[in-house]
Amino acid sequence: MTDPEYEQLKKHLEEQRRIGAELVERAYEAQMRSLEMIRTLQGGAGPVAPPAQAPPAAPERSRRRTATEVTADVFRIIDSLPETFSRHEVCEALGYEPDRGALYKALQQIVNLHYATVETTGKGQTATVYRKTPD
Repeated sequence: MTDPEYEQLKKHLEEQRRIGAELVERAYEAQMRSLEMIRTLQGGAGPVAPPAQAPPAAPERSRRRTATEVTADVFRIIDSLPETFSRHEVCEALGYEPDRGALYKALQQIVNLHYATVETTGKGQTATVYRKTPD
């Protein structure tokens, strides 16, 4: 497993943990509201806990883009990339981390259509470096 793969999986697990914790907290709040309602209906003296606030909005999950969408996005940002770039600069310019395979296909198309050339081929922990071709 490469470091980028490890980091991506780690981020995914952290996000899943955060979402899980939010769901548990919302379930607890719903249970407390139900308990308070039962107590009130049975003639109890007011709420057991402070009134619950409106639940926070569900976390927005980033949607997975298709290879075609990733390719279109890469072509849209290619002019903003530095003269030499790697996938890291592409992801930064995109504002999201696309699927590895989809990004690889997009970068291959950029090379095949002569928008860029491969300056150095990546190996192991070293990313492939691309050079934009003159207009």
